[in-house]
Amino acid sequence: MIALTLDVSKNILDQFAEQIEGVASHNSFKISKTIGQGEMDLVQFPNAIELYHFQFQLAQEVQTQSFNPEKSEWLLLNINLSKKAMKKTVNDAVVDIQKFLPSGILLYTPKTKVYSMSPPMEAFEIVLIRIHKRFFDTYLSEEISALQNSENAVIYEDLEAKMENNLLKVLSSKTNTLRAHGFLMQFIADFIDKLKSREQEHHFEHLHPTDVKGLFMASAHLRNPKAETLPSIKELAEIAGMGTTKFKTTFKQVFGKPPMQYHQKIKFDYARQELLAKRKTASELSYELGYSHPSKFTEAFKKQFGELPSSQA
Repeated sequence: MIALTLDVSKNILDQFAEQIEGVASHNSFKISKTIGQGEMDLVQFPNAIELYHFQFQLAQEVQTQSFNPEKSEWLLLNINLSKKAMKKTVNDAVVDIQKFLPSGILLYTPKTKVYSMSPPMEAFEIVLIRIHKRFFDTYLSEEISALQNSENAVIYEDLEAKMENNLLKVLSSKTNTLRAHGFLMQFIADFIDKLKSREQEHHFEHLHPTDVKGLFMASAHLRNPKAETLPSIKELAEIAGMGTTKFKTTFKQVFGKPPMQYHQKIKFDYARQELLAKRKTASELSYELGYSHPSKFTEAFKKQFGELPSSQA
């Protein structure tokens, strides 16, 4: 077993190279063949922004403890681009991080503590974007409480198709820093827009770890894309151990979407993935997901992604 401890307030590639066997060179690290295969690249951008790109498959289990200290001047976006979800314990709550879930992006604010375990012989691809707080001082004219208030440290957002495309463009342009920087700035701008949209609707509540655990227990009932029936909001609130009003407010605070939109995203991201992999047709998916006619599915798919299912083929 390999055990890693990572401090978000420090250079992550350097810490990785110090704790795992491999060969480090300028802004890159290659894992030793004796423990598996994979590499990590660091691209440094203006305004104190760093992008770390991991691709690895290790023969041993990897347990990682990562944390962002209370007085840290850095924020970190963790995006799992792998085909499989990565289970993490975030501030004592267990959650799956994956691009096809509404928890595709995890934001580490100060005081965030995360534990994860990577099973042996599984391929993973992860992107970390480390941003110094002065970046937001430069580009934001108003404060965003999600970025300023470290007591509300559990923040997730979905990796929607447009954001994923821009991130993939960053990765494919890593050797052209100028071009990659443009795509990365668009990605960060879209992420900030998501945080701003939350603030327009309600103020962030202070969440106790018990509240967060309850929310994840409730969200588990919404993660099946093929579910024929879903619990009502009242039933979900009871599962979370909250009143209905608090449940609706805090669910959106943590996941960025109301409960039914959360389920809707899971359903259509599942459909999009099946279409891209050519495992199923739009007609097959329409009936599998409970639509009375393929045209109804096509209409809903276009509303979700702005394009027809046929464009995924």
